[in-house]
Amino acid sequence: MKKKIGIFQLFLLGVLSAFSPLAMDLYLPGLPALQQDLHTSTSLAQLTITASLLGLALGQVIIGPLSDRIGRRTPLLWGTILFGLSSATIVFAPNIWVLIILRLIQGLAGSTGIVLSLAVITDLFTGKTLTKQIAINQTINGVFPVLAPVFGGVIIAIADWQMTFWVLAVLGLILFVSVLLALPETLPAEKTQVTDRPSVVGGFAQLFKQREFVLYALTQAFMTAALFAYISGSSFVLQKIFGMSVTTFGIVYAINGAGIALMSSLAGRWAVKFGEYRALRWFIRAGFLGGILLLITAFLPKSLWLILPPLFLVVATVGGIISLTTALGMQGQQQNAGSASALLGLARYALGGLMSPIVGLFGQHTYMPMAILIVAVQLVGFVIFSQVKKQ
Repeated sequence: MKKKIGIFQLFLLGVLSAFSPLAMDLYLPGLPALQQDLHTSTSLAQLTITASLLGLALGQVIIGPLSDRIGRRTPLLWGTILFGLSSATIVFAPNIWVLIILRLIQGLAGSTGIVLSLAVITDLFTGKTLTKQIAINQTINGVFPVLAPVFGGVIIAIADWQMTFWVLAVLGLILFVSVLLALPETLPAEKTQVTDRPSVVGGFAQLFKQREFVLYALTQAFMTAALFAYISGSSFVLQKIFGMSVTTFGIVYAINGAGIALMSSLAGRWAVKFGEYRALRWFIRAGFLGGILLLITAFLPKSLWLILPPLFLVVATVGGIISLTTALGMQGQQQNAGSASALLGLARYALGGLMSPIVGLFGQHTYMPMAILIVAVQLVGFVIFSQVKKQ
């Protein structure tokens, strides 16, 4: 019999899904200062984002299938405490290369929250209820990009970029205690005792044979890659090209983050009213329109007010896209929830990790490369989604 969880546990799952992405957003306003303090290049500074994303991708591949065998709770406990320890260690990084390695470890630890919060929800819910709960989870997740850069800007203004990692270390400890005291094991005991379960490779192979799952995973990955291109380039574009202060950048970043939360919330409602497929199609089209408009502004006289609206469309619609592609991909995956969640995360964060160095390689004097990259990945995502059978 499945264990019931309450409002606090559902909120905790939302926080667990977001605490590692929070590690990217919180220190973003301090990325230029980090570059200066460690005497490194723009590309290497942005590689700290790539390292975290790589850790998130690889960690999910390990933790997802493992959790299908030993349960969700134990990996969550190990992941949260390791996240806290690695965050504290980053403060003492003597150079950019040590920091990059520690960010990789931080990402590996943080991946537990992303993959297992989704696996827990899939353990407990099915059908439209699953879609609704995933949308709620992503809405809570979306609140963190709203708060993180604002708090990050304040922290950096008062102290320095290192202080943001002390905050993350404390958060890791709080989450460890919360999981320990409040989150039950949701994987039924009989599932952990199955002896004929396929190997990790075999489990992934079964998922790759599911055409619709693969299409939804790739659609999510490419549409979300536009968000990671924005994350990687936004601090340099808005602060260095358009002269924004750290505080103003945090406000703009927060508004876009609020859009993610809003669209995630709307995704659950529209899915119930219009169906998941139809709602997803609307979000994809709106995001692609934002990318095209952003690229057009790159050919016009430089104006902050021209690029902010299309950036909002590009970023905000990702909230609905992630919620709905995840819900559609996870339908019917109760027997393999950890592995399915891992593959969704792997596709998203592996491709997202490539965006950071690519954006950084083109320097910090024009946002044309960022705009081209956003439209290119969105176009691929749009074409892949067109191969999904209409529902």
